[in-house]
This record gives sequence, C-alpha cells and structure tokens, in this order.
Amino acid sequence: MQFFTSSETVVLSAKTCDRCGCHAKMAVDDAEFHEFLSVDRQAGYGSIFGDGNRLKLDLCQHCIKDVLSQWMTVSDQCQ
Repeated sequence: MQFFTSSETVVLSAKTCDRCGCHAKMAVDDAEFHEFLSVDRQAGYGSIFGDGNRLKLDLCQHCIKDVLSQWMTVSDQCQ
C-alpha cells in the first residue's frame, strides 16, 4: 500500500537588484539571473545591524562590479 502527501514547493523565479532595479527572470540561459549576488543572513550578538536582525541584499553583476570591484580579486577559474 502506498500513501501520498501533497506538498507545495516554492521556487525562485526572478530577482530584482536592490541598487539599480534590474529585473531578471529565472531561465537556464539567462546570465543576469545566475550572476546575482544574494545575501540572506541573521545578524549576531553585538552586530551594528541589531542583534538577530535579518540582512537581505540582492545585487546584479553590474552593481557588484560598480560597488565592490576595488576590493575584489578576479582570477582564472583554474587558479
């Protein structure tokens, strides 16, 4: 005998850059969507953001480059 339970699955379908508003939909060949940097983190004890507060950020690849490139190291994938 088999028993089944129905369930609902939530799937990420799009992202919007919190800096420039660029919107990208999920697609296998959509580099914009796949190159987003997403942060979802809970601040720890003593954090300047407040104990236990949630930090969320989505940046497109263009904003990542504009905002963070001076601190980033970009190297060949083999290194």
